Amino acid sequence: MVVAAAVLTGTVSQAAVITVDGRITVAADYGTEFITGDTFDYSFTFDDLTTDTRSETYSAQFQAGVSAFSLTRGGANAGSWDPSTAVFTVSPAANFNANANSEALTLQVRGTGLPQIDGKDFLDLSVSFGWAPEVRNFVDTGSGQTFAELVGTSRLDFATASSGYAEFRNTDYTGPELTMQTTTVPEPAAFGVIAGVFSLGCVMMRRRRSV
Repeated sequence: MVVAAAVLTGTVSQAAVITVDGRITVAADYGTEFITGDTFDYSFTFDDLTTDTRSETYSAQFQAGVSAFSLTRGGANAGSWDPSTAVFTVSPAANFNANANSEALTLQVRGTGLPQIDGKDFLDLSVSFGWAPEVRNFVDTGSGQTFAELVGTSRLDFATASSGYAEFRNTDYTGPELTMQTTTVPEPAAFGVIAGVFSLGCVMMRRRRSV
């Protein structure tokens, strides 16, 4: 899993449904399947009022909240790997986990109809987001707690994540080196929307408020 030197953009509003769009970029050639600069766009949607199904107070799971996931190949890719025939498994089989000790979220998705990676069957795709404790403090009280309660806000702003990861893996748990760019997409809401841009490399943030 590779730390993403990426730009994260996001929005915050009071709404239960969150859609996160992003772009995964290949950082180094991996055979002929993945060539440096190839891109893959992903999207997933989940309900932040979904409740935790784990009794532990350090690791929560909200897999029933994931209602959609997609992955598409960038238009100018030079590598041969193409997920266009994939059928991805979403709720309840997609793992959407939160770690209260590290303030991290990971979505791990499997699917059928995907090409092999380095001669081995596709295992999964994961996208992960980590927050510094002073930015976001997850408090896990055990099963029955909603996602919004655990992260301490309704509609978590993914733009405040201090790190991002993306990983394609085959059944040997290997795959290309990647970086990730992420956007939280606004859903209809009766409240205001805050938009921000956070650069991990430059430590620079710009916010725009709209009604």
